Amino acid sequence: MKPEQVKGALEQAAGKVQGVLGELTGDKLTQFEGKARQSAGELQERYGDLLDEWATVLQRRPRTTLFAVAGITLAVVWLLKRRQI
Repeated sequence: MKPEQVKGALEQAAGKVQGVLGELTGDKLTQFEGKARQSAGELQERYGDLLDEWATVLQRRPRTTLFAVAGITLAVVWLLKRRQI
């Protein structure tokens, strides 16, 4: 499990706790902050999932990854040179 996934899960839990505390105290701002924190944690966890998937792809298909990166690099260079004209 990637560190981003762990941090995201912890942030989600903290957001959930903060939201519940906001509900118990009747503080709308704390509730909102808890929901926002929970959503941020979910995004961070999904980012970790994405990194994990890409690491797997890179390990299983290094040649395909190399060609893809080379193609993207050539496309970016071509677009930048074309823009300079």
